[in-house]
Amino acid sequence: MKIYEVTVQSGESIKKVLTDYIVDMGWDSVYVTGAIGSVCDCTFVTPVQDTLPLVTAPTPVHGAAELVSLVGEVMKRERMDPALAAVYKDKESPLFVHLHASAATAGGHMIGGGLSDGKAFRAVRIFMTPLD
Repeated sequence: MKIYEVTVQSGESIKKVLTDYIVDMGWDSVYVTGAIGSVCDCTFVTPVQDTLPLVTAPTPVHGAAELVSLVGEVMKRERMDPALAAVYKDKESPLFVHLHASAATAGGHMIGGGLSDGKAFRAVRIFMTPLD
């Protein structure tokens, strides 16, 4: 199994850079194994009810934070779980990007959940392996 990496430069969208890289590589399905770097202006989503179907709410995090973890899956839309289609509203990307992350903000406070948006602060290196 080969590990690939892409670097998200300061101010760039994490999801856009990751999506563009995977599309350029021609992969259908990818497992994101981790990342290292700093982020800013992120939005995390988490469940707000203990029932299904899943209902989530966003939590914006303004300013810089240290990325502590990032894992997930990226795949062509036709391969995604249909139950998640109602939860993940983005229909413009050619791929379903399902990332979970945690980050440390000022004072060492931790926040995390599904990463719905965010940019690299200084830079973020993302590591992944294709599953095709």
